[in-house]
Amino acid sequence: MRPEDGKKVYDQIEIPKELELTVRRSVEEAARRREARRKEEAENSAERDRREEKDLEKRGPERTGLEMESTEKDPLTEKQEEKQGRQRQRKNGARSPIYRLLRRTAAAAAGVLIAFTVGLNTNQAFAENMSRVPGLGFLASVLTVRSYHESEGDYNIHAEVPGIMQSQEETGNRSLQADKVNEEIERIADSYMAEAKAEFEEYKEAFFAAGGTEEEWNNRQMNISIDYEVKYQDEAVLSLELTAFKGWINASEERHYYNLDLSEDRELTLQDVLGSGYVELCNKEVVRQIEERMAADENQIFFGFGRAGDMAEGFTTVDENTDFYISGTGEVVLVFPEYSIAPGYMGTTEFTVGPMVKDGMGGDRKEK
Repeated sequence: MRPEDGKKVYDQIEIPKELELTVRRSVEEAARRREARRKEEAENSAERDRREEKDLEKRGPERTGLEMESTEKDPLTEKQEEKQGRQRQRKNGARSPIYRLLRRTAAAAAGVLIAFTVGLNTNQAFAENMSRVPGLGFLASVLTVRSYHESEGDYNIHAEVPGIMQSQEETGNRSLQADKVNEEIERIADSYMAEAKAEFEEYKEAFFAAGGTEEEWNNRQMNISIDYEVKYQDEAVLSLELTAFKGWINASEERHYYNLDLSEDRELTLQDVLGSGYVELCNKEVVRQIEERMAADENQIFFGFGRAGDMAEGFTTVDENTDFYISGTGEVVLVFPEYSIAPGYMGTTEFTVGPMVKDGMGGDRKEK
């Protein structure tokens, strides 16, 4: 069933009140995840500053004797001047993130990790260079290329737009698949933001046209979020999730998945990760789990099953267009958009169907 058709059916269903808590928790969980990421970046930045302060304190004019000539400056004054000079140098951008990273590599591995984390999320050129360093391979595959926040007027916006950076060390060629994905992500982020704002402006206009007042409108905002998560990554496979969310009177979310074979620079399919019998395997698992969930919880409703059997056509089969991602443990997870196989309050539904088949994946892939 198409999501838009499922929404029409859903509008006729009475939503169990106890499930409002589930929806609210999902929204709160997304907010907590974003806040945790911001705190981690702030802590990394603070730790870097503390290390630089300690570095400066250790540096001082060398003394070759127990006594100093009367013409020498006071040691405290010298340290202050040196510290101020270094602060001015950092402020003017004399030291790039790459320079600081290389300097700290010789000093301490922990310093490298801190600089790498900060640079990865703030500097695209830095990430491209790091992806070419032998031994670091694919550590810099995904980074934030656009990050902005706005919380004033009619909108509360949080956007973390990712980009995939991949170096093919053997050929030196640019990844065409990564470029294709990056272009699509940029297009989705821009269009989703524009459409969400247009919807809210239309609602606002209708609100005042119906007699609403400024006082009644006060503090109404649309929440818009663009975020991402690397679901799985190793030397040959990358699985990335892009999430777009908007909420005002109603909340809605859409997700996009990108599963890449980094060795062959191509998109992975369900057949690639589950084998030639993927349709039968997935169909059997989805039906089994739907029935299991409905038996365990009466609030679990799926079109075409149980008391919702006559509402609309529900799940029938997977195909090459079914969304999926690879979990952190290497399991293949099927994803169905809200309204597609279940009422809207069920949100996006997921089914773990089995481990990824890695035999022959990548450059040594065998024909199935």
